[in-house]
Amino acid sequence: MDKSYRVDVFLIALGLATLVVQRFFLNPDTDAENWPGFRSTKVEASAPIRAQVVPEQEYTITFPAGSKYQGLTPPADVKPNPFLEVQRIVNDNGEVRDYAGKDTDMRQLLLAHAGKDYLFVLQQQAANEMLRHELFHHYYSDPTQPNMLEAIGFYTNQLLQAKSEDAKLIYMCLRALKQYWPEEQLAQAALSTATRVQAREKQAAADTTTTNGYHRQVYARELKKMASRLKSPGKVDKPVDKRVDS
Repeated sequence: MDKSYRVDVFLIALGLATLVVQRFFLNPDTDAENWPGFRSTKVEASAPIRAQVVPEQEYTITFPAGSKYQGLTPPADVKPNPFLEVQRIVNDNGEVRDYAGKDTDMRQLLLAHAGKDYLFVLQQQAANEMLRHELFHHYYSDPTQPNMLEAIGFYTNQLLQAKSEDAKLIYMCLRALKQYWPEEQLAQAALSTATRVQAREKQAAADTTTTNGYHRQVYARELKKMASRLKSPGKVDKPVDKRVDS
């Protein structure tokens, strides 16, 4: 047999043997990488890149300009931190069917801190918790319960006293109280809130660039319309949105 022909046969046989070993005896994902000269051609898809979206918080607290409590900085020398007390009450009460006990705890908390310069924070925290998570659920099930309407009125007053600019929540409260509060009281609450919120837009046009800011301005206009209708009997006050989310 010609020498060059024998060399060709040997090389072909060696190549076939290598293929057999790789096919039947090696783990293609690990063992083959240990062979000299091996270069992996495995392509792995990169993990999908997702834009990180930071959800806006459920509600915002209104602070006076230059407030030392901005960002919920706790008042000095007050222990425990009063700004954590509403959440403590929530945790202590857990899941409740009857909001009465939780309502009592919230009112006692507000009473205990009455007259403090940071009371406006607790008023907004307690009102948001009770209205969003308790009272409106009961209201939509049965809007005629007098105790529930009294509670909605109580926490609406807390928002008004704290000069809250949560126009949407106050709008929803006043809608619920339409047959419970006198029209003059409703109109005054609607107009004072609308005026306060619209003043913010004049100071910072960027207020409409966030979801919360957009809702503030939309519902400020609705509150102004509500006040106008209440002062002009005969006009129908049409609801905008029955949700109480931010």
